[in-house]
Amino acid sequence: MALSALRKRIELPQGSRWLNDDVRPVITEQRTWTFLTYNNFWLLINCNIATYLTGSALIPLGLTWWQAIIAIIIGNIIATAALVLSSLAGAYYHIGFPVFSRAVWGIRGSQFVIWNRIFLAFGKYGFQSWVGGECTYLMFLSWDPKLEQHIPNKIPIETGMTSAQFLAYFVFCIVSLPALWIRVHRIQKFFYFASTVTLAFFLVLLIWALATMGDDGFGDTLSSGTLIPVTGGPNSTVWLMIYGIMSTIGSIAAGILNQNDYARLARRPSDAIWGQTFAFPLYSIFASVIGILVTAATQKRLGEPIWNPPSLFARLLELDDSAKTRAAVFFAGLALAISQLGSNLPGNALSGGLDLASVFPKYINLRRGAYIVALLSPAVNPWRLVNTATIFLTVLSGYGVFLAPMTGIMAGHYVIVARCKINVDDLYTGNSSSIYWFTKGVNWRAPIAWIVGVTPCLPGFIAAVNLSITISDSAIELYYMNYLYGFLSSALMYSVLHWTVPNKSLDAFVKGSTSSGELQRLYSDNWDITVGHAPESFDESISAQNDKGSCTAKVSVLWGTLNRPGWRRPGPMMGIPVLPANSTSAATLAARGNTGVERTARVTRADGERQPSRGDDNPLARRPESNALSLGSASASSPAASENPRHSAESAVVVHHGLVRQSGRVGQEVVAGPGVHAHLEDPHTHPVQALENNPGTTTHSMGLAAEQDPYFMDAFRSVLVGDRGGIDAGLLQVYQGGPDPDDHPIHFLLLQDEFPEHRNNAKSAASDAIETIVGTHGPALVRLYFRHVHSAIPVISKGRFLRQYMNARDTISASLRGAVYALACVFWNRDPPAVNPCPFLQHELVNHAQESLRHELEAPNLSRLQASILLMHMVPPDIDSVETPYTWIMAAQATASAQMIGLHQDPAKWNIAPWEKKLRRKLWWASYLTDCWSSVCHGNPPHICPDSFNTSPPDLDDLRSDEDLPHDLHHMVDPRDVTFHVSNGARFLESINIGRYLRSILDHGCSVKATMQSRSQLLAVREKLKEWLSLVPNCLAVGSYSHNGPLHLSFYATQVLLFRGLMYPATRAARIAPGSNLRQWLSTALSEFELFVDFMGYITEEELTGFWSRPTEPCDVEIAYRLLESFHQSIKRLGNTEDVAARLMLRPAILRIDSFFTQASELIKSGRSEIIQSPVVSL
Repeated sequence: MALSALRKRIELPQGSRWLNDDVRPVITEQRTWTFLTYNNFWLLINCNIATYLTGSALIPLGLTWWQAIIAIIIGNIIATAALVLSSLAGAYYHIGFPVFSRAVWGIRGSQFVIWNRIFLAFGKYGFQSWVGGECTYLMFLSWDPKLEQHIPNKIPIETGMTSAQFLAYFVFCIVSLPALWIRVHRIQKFFYFASTVTLAFFLVLLIWALATMGDDGFGDTLSSGTLIPVTGGPNSTVWLMIYGIMSTIGSIAAGILNQNDYARLARRPSDAIWGQTFAFPLYSIFASVIGILVTAATQKRLGEPIWNPPSLFARLLELDDSAKTRAAVFFAGLALAISQLGSNLPGNALSGGLDLASVFPKYINLRRGAYIVALLSPAVNPWRLVNTATIFLTVLSGYGVFLAPMTGIMAGHYVIVARCKINVDDLYTGNSSSIYWFTKGVNWRAPIAWIVGVTPCLPGFIAAVNLSITISDSAIELYYMNYLYGFLSSALMYSVLHWTVPNKSLDAFVKGSTSSGELQRLYSDNWDITVGHAPESFDESISAQNDKGSCTAKVSVLWGTLNRPGWRRPGPMMGIPVLPANSTSAATLAARGNTGVERTARVTRADGERQPSRGDDNPLARRPESNALSLGSASASSPAASENPRHSAESAVVVHHGLVRQSGRVGQEVVAGPGVHAHLEDPHTHPVQALENNPGTTTHSMGLAAEQDPYFMDAFRSVLVGDRGGIDAGLLQVYQGGPDPDDHPIHFLLLQDEFPEHRNNAKSAASDAIETIVGTHGPALVRLYFRHVHSAIPVISKGRFLRQYMNARDTISASLRGAVYALACVFWNRDPPAVNPCPFLQHELVNHAQESLRHELEAPNLSRLQASILLMHMVPPDIDSVETPYTWIMAAQATASAQMIGLHQDPAKWNIAPWEKKLRRKLWWASYLTDCWSSVCHGNPPHICPDSFNTSPPDLDDLRSDEDLPHDLHHMVDPRDVTFHVSNGARFLESINIGRYLRSILDHGCSVKATMQSRSQLLAVREKLKEWLSLVPNCLAVGSYSHNGPLHLSFYATQVLLFRGLMYPATRAARIAPGSNLRQWLSTALSEFELFVDFMGYITEEELTGFWSRPTEPCDVEIAYRLLESFHQSIKRLGNTEDVAARLMLRPAILRIDSFFTQASELIKSGRSEIIQSPVVSL
């Protein structure tokens, strides 16, 4: 019980079996490392005592100083290449070394490399701390040159240290602990300070050594060299230089292996790549050369070459203990201690801490892990590691034998096997649904490749550590090449194994998705959240593994990660995003898709009851139910998640894609509504309004020709003119207007839905008839719809529709249900093949759906518009040889509905929820496409005038909204349909582009007012269409089951219309006239349509059955008031008429004007701060 309580106590608030806040991909706010940060990072890592000592291991081998420097330079160039390759995954996907290791070794297999790096971190942190203790000891000596006499040694001599040295080591360790508290993304200031001190010290040290060496010059360190043969055996110059090169690389092998830990923090990938490419070799070579020069410059005066800087300054203090020397030694020791701390902190403590956090993410974060590394590091007895410089380099650089194959495997996986593509979601999935689960969580190819890279070099490594062992010259030579051999051989073997025995899931992901750049942007956006916005009191839980090791949770970047009550458990992301190819058009699409990205959040709860918003924190507090229209059953027109803009304080939601706070019932949304206090106290505060999901109410757009002028309604505010006391309608302002007088306020009329009983009975009868026909096949038809239809014409909000269908399908309008069923039944015999034929005919469902729609359109909304659009795509009767007029009427009906609910106005600045803005844009352009193509099919002018709308086209973010399903809805669709596919979005966007070209052709060449002059403008359209086929992304190319055939058909149909306009008039006289348009363009048209003929050869049956898709003067106010008062008296007089129809017509206006006069006086007396109960709808 006590152990269980302790475990519960140390659990992290956001920890699970595979994920916590430090292990997850780094968010934008924490990607703070710039080119300068990486410059300072590598200055600290490489300008330290370890790098300074590099020459001490090469020159004693028999190399001359210049041969040693050449080996150092070449070694650093090779190390830089390995470093950049190793850090690419972190730079582009913002994941660390332990997480990326899961992609290479498997979710469980990665534990081998991670623990390898953890133990190395213990050893290296201990060693660096001991060296830092030597620097601290140097400062103590500057205070008291007879320190050893004043602190008697109580430690045995065989330990290699004295009590005074251990005290210095202990002090350095204690001083280091506060630095471990610094968050890694906030460490730049420490880097700036430490790197400045370090660089200044090394420069001053070099200048001092050169300036004080006297006439004797350099010692024989620069002139001596053992006479060794140039070639012939491992003791020749060539092989010793090769050994020096590999030793140089091996000394930083651990840093190369785990560089993803720091590349992930890059503000841009280029900062990490170029920052490392420039800084790493520069400062490594700089420190190594300074070590050689300073040692040579001080050799003669000190009587021997002293490589270790603390020993160098201790000798100087022995020779001269004057105050000046002691001061110089103190500051030298201080600078060296700061250098060691700056190197040890990021190089070992933080790296080891992150590794521990990835192994125990439920209990250890990076900060805890760093402290564990620091506390356990003395266990490696670092004082025993420091004997001579040669032994030091042998111990550390020799370990590259084991690290080089690991690094090579990582580079081979990312560049060759995965083609720079990573499924970030699956890196946090501890079960077989992850593509990185491989075989029982282990990618057996990686251990085999590692063994191939390590085994041949092991004899040489053993012989280097134990000089009593004798091995052959060839084994020594192979060991001398250990890093290069291990890196290349393991990378090659790993790639060959994946090529010969591929993993099906990984292979499908790599080949199924396309541009790695699109993948990087996708996962970067989806995981890009602000962790700091999470409330302190949030609940969290971690899904435990069962005995078989399968994890109950699957991380989805869109739906959250944790599983306690109050957190939605995400489900497996079975589908893989299919992204546009890396082409000009793809780049354009990506730019579209990444603009205007909204922060979104889901608000759902696992318990069974709706929870109220936390009014204490919410600036938009919920209004009393008596003063607002409450939210009832949700409409299928809105997404499965309520998406809200970011606020400084947010209640009931945490804007966090990786860790989503839930506070509502599963399948229901708790949406913070606009409070009276919020928007009446301050006229400039704009509450978020709801145009959809208002039970019993329909919103109608009010344009400039509406009942009241928009500026009039804005001046007196909807609280006055929209009082609902005794009125069946209200007014809702969604936009206050801008400084430009043409940027007018936007209002909607909220009309209560009141229908005769016979209409309600007719809708109910149609709904019952549809469900009777479908019977138990409804869920199967829904699955077929989202498999075949939705990808081509994505007008339905998938998540909301499925949620509503699962919970209460009868709350979905009968017309929309009937349209979904009717379109899906065409695909009855597909995916999977049905045993029996479809038990009903499409027209049976269509008839009832259209009957219901006829009554429903008296109260149009987004879901009924969706039904209007879908019902036009039914299979026509066999007796029809041309398009039936009814489809033309349906197009007009859809256009009228879209305009009635205001889709023709751009909602970008409106005070409505982001999801509604996205859906409105998407549905308007679907209506626009329908209007254009129905115009072509029927030869009639389009219903939508070019100047009648300003709605901007949607982008990929709009189309992605509500497309990724939570786990509990996965069973309702096929696995590939649970996530958004960018190819589907790109197809819809290109359909819009072609539709816009088509509309230009209709306007300039096919309208009744078209002239030869207007048709000349078609040349500009032709120039745009000429390159379409070459610029279209690869994901939109025609192929088997790609659903792209209709898109290309629409392109060629547009080309037909274009050339018809260019060749106008196609008369007999034009055929024989040399300069006619017909003669001019006919040959070009024929050559263009050779491509169309070829295209038709690739069309499959599935392609053919696819779907297409204000300041005012006081006198003016007084005049306006008098006019209004006079109007009030007149309308009251007219209202006394006995004519019933006249009274009904005047009654709303009388009540509205009464509302104004009864409240305006109070408002004028009390000012704007007076609280007035608003009729505005609550979210």
